[in-house]
Amino acid sequence: MRSANNSVEPSSFPDDAGADYFIREYRTAVHPARRELLENKPPLLILSTPADAPESHTHRVLEALRWALGPEYKRVPHTVLYGEADVPLLTVQAGAGLGFDLPRRSVPDRFPNFWLMADVVAQIQEGRPGAGGLGARKLRDHVYRQRAERGGLPGLLWHMGGTDTAPIGGVSGFFVGLVWHSLTRNLPRWIWARRQNRRLVRSKRSGWLGKQLNATAGGAPVFELLDQVGARQSPRLSLEPGHPRHKEGLVALEILLLRALLEDLRKPAVGRLLPKRRRRVARPVLLVEIPPDGAPGADAAERFLHVFHTLQTELDGPGPLVIAVGRPSGSLQAELGVERTNLRRASNLLHSGNSRPILVPLEAEPFGRPGLQIPPVQPRKFTMGWRAVTAVELAALAAVLVGGALAPMFWETPPDTHCVGGDRPVTDNKQNETIDVKPKEWYHEALDQIDAQNHEAEKYTAADRAVRTVVLFESDPPTAAADTIFDGAIPELRGIAMWQKWLNSDAASNLSRVPLRVEVRRTGPGFRNAVPAVRALIKEVEQESSGPDHKKIVGVLGFAQSTDATRQAVQLLGGAGIRMPTVGTTATADEMQRSDTYWPLTPTNSQEALIEADFARRFNIVAKTGQTTSEPAKAAECVPAGHAVIVRKPGDLYSRSLADKFQRSFKGSASVIDFVQGADYIGTSPGTQKATSADRLASQVCQALRDDPDTVVYWTSRAQEFTAFVDAMDVNGTCAERGLTVLGGNELTNVALTGKYADKKWLRLYHSAHRLPQDDPRASQKTQSFIDLYNSTYTKDPWRQDGHSAVAYDAFHVLSKAVDEAHTGNSVDRDAITTALRNGMSFDGATGFVTFSEDSNGPPEKKTLVILRQSADGPEAVAVCGAYSQSAQKEKQTAPCRH
Repeated sequence: MRSANNSVEPSSFPDDAGADYFIREYRTAVHPARRELLENKPPLLILSTPADAPESHTHRVLEALRWALGPEYKRVPHTVLYGEADVPLLTVQAGAGLGFDLPRRSVPDRFPNFWLMADVVAQIQEGRPGAGGLGARKLRDHVYRQRAERGGLPGLLWHMGGTDTAPIGGVSGFFVGLVWHSLTRNLPRWIWARRQNRRLVRSKRSGWLGKQLNATAGGAPVFELLDQVGARQSPRLSLEPGHPRHKEGLVALEILLLRALLEDLRKPAVGRLLPKRRRRVARPVLLVEIPPDGAPGADAAERFLHVFHTLQTELDGPGPLVIAVGRPSGSLQAELGVERTNLRRASNLLHSGNSRPILVPLEAEPFGRPGLQIPPVQPRKFTMGWRAVTAVELAALAAVLVGGALAPMFWETPPDTHCVGGDRPVTDNKQNETIDVKPKEWYHEALDQIDAQNHEAEKYTAADRAVRTVVLFESDPPTAAADTIFDGAIPELRGIAMWQKWLNSDAASNLSRVPLRVEVRRTGPGFRNAVPAVRALIKEVEQESSGPDHKKIVGVLGFAQSTDATRQAVQLLGGAGIRMPTVGTTATADEMQRSDTYWPLTPTNSQEALIEADFARRFNIVAKTGQTTSEPAKAAECVPAGHAVIVRKPGDLYSRSLADKFQRSFKGSASVIDFVQGADYIGTSPGTQKATSADRLASQVCQALRDDPDTVVYWTSRAQEFTAFVDAMDVNGTCAERGLTVLGGNELTNVALTGKYADKKWLRLYHSAHRLPQDDPRASQKTQSFIDLYNSTYTKDPWRQDGHSAVAYDAFHVLSKAVDEAHTGNSVDRDAITTALRNGMSFDGATGFVTFSEDSNGPPEKKTLVILRQSADGPEAVAVCGAYSQSAQKEKQTAPCRH
């Protein structure tokens, strides 16, 4: 076996296109800044050297990658696997290499599964196991003896039993053989074998071997199963090495070995309480040499890669980073289903959770000149062993428990009554600054910006670049300035224009980008005419046979509201034969999910209702009776909501859906009021309270406050109706002195953030949003960058803190990313775009970290949802849920975000 070059002088990585990005992301994948990222599963990466390149090219790349993991000693658990004729199973190299020279006091991997299976496989390869129980018993005895030789308690007991070469006669010999050996060897071996059987076969949680061999929990013991494997594979292994059946036997053994190694490598888990588990600070790395097809060791290397890919797709857990370098055969590439790409894109895919292996062809020219050094990674070093840290932590925990038990003897902790988000009134002088709202001018400015970017995109056709068109379905904008703040069309158009501008700019240097035109199509007020607009699109696409390619439609954006019309439009578009991929913006109703070609970008109403119901029931948001937020002399005291008045609009899909789901999720009592300014009560349930005017609704809410002072109003109707209700409460003043707490959905965001309710000192307003405010320290760098760009572009804007523009920006990002992945030559196939969306994608967006799961067209996983409180200093995030940044983990988020 060759050994890696351990010289201190570094080998250089070839300076191929994108090498800078790859070096940075390679080091990050091995040792990320945040340990939670070690839970990601990196794909198998193959760096393919040119077909006629000498073997030194492969060794140069391998050594450059290895040098970064430890020039003089291992900084990261790693090993280099060289395919050679006399080492048919590379997993043997992998386990031995990873278990040797571990970084001191770091990863406590002991590889119990691997070494047990390695001993079994060695016996099978030598043809020693027999058939039936006799062979299983001999196999068990041999493996236990090997385990004892590796030390620990089994080794201590074994050596206490004496030697096997000098038998003792007489009574002493009888005693040693019958009693002493039973205590030091036979009994420990029997206990050990039973434990292995329970751990590897019978355990429902960790019985991986039983699952791998399709053995039931009550089936044969572990060594009988392994003896059966040996009985099946030994005849095959006795054949000539090139025989197909011989290769099948090696594959079966490689699967056992590698599965055992992967089981060892996914323990200990990242994080948690135990110090031993916190020692995982870097990812294990396996570097694999691929000799040319037909060369010695080529079969072993390709067999290892094929088995690793098969197991990696079947198992949970992150696993090691495996990078193969050399010349993979065409058959291996076909078996793996590799995705060919360049170094720059491969660097991004290292963190994407992409299950397909990545193949990066390296050019020959960079090998002829100086390359780039990969700086050594610098993982954390530990000054104390994990056992010492455990002792310290246990002592500290004991002190805390004792102190906690004695604390009630000295004082009683008063109940927490502080108001979530503070007790200061909504009034904000900054919000009261008058902004001259110009709806028509702003709307047409946004359209002009999109038109300008359409012309920029069309210029790429002269360079024989693929350019395509997407359709954005929008509602008609309000014509009155007073109504403009109730509508999100303008900020949404601005978000679309911002992403389109970035896309066109990046396409100038990035040939994998597909510049996109945007056709904005109106669908009437409130998307009333969405169905006819979709029918027209379907007819247009079905008749699309000629004409310029850049006007061919490849996707749809929009449907920003959940209405019966938009739901029918999405269902109609998905049921048509044109297979049009559609990415929604701020439509949140679960009922919108009526098509397998529709991907919403925001959390569903069911998810939002769970979070908001938990927030209302657990958090202090309702001021106590007799207190208002306008009292300057005394801080208000608040309690959780015990009763909810749910205000909904019965004919509105969004309102009806959110209200019903909140009512089911809220743990307190609840009543429903259907509010429609008029006499149309379509969809009202029997027995439900009704309000035909804002004054009537204000009276009903005041009565509820008198009956239950800890009442919260959960508002699911539209923002225009809410403004009418607030004005009626303010004018009538019948219960304003009590103060009123309102919790609403993102529909209120448009208005609340403009300062429309800034002078209502009696109002405690909470509402949801889809991105963090600008000044929140938890906002990701990408979110802050987007906000800075938006604010510098649109200096006078009532929606500066609104999330509609960020959602539209990310929605367009999703669709354009899928178009890029479907782009081959000058062809962009809609089915390929849908496939790209269904394969899943991840990126850091303006709204937070966006991750679409594979084989699902639901909203992104752990999508950002924020609950804001309108305070004197502007919006304050009082609950932040989901992946608001790449490092945010849902598992670590407490109430109300644990849903």
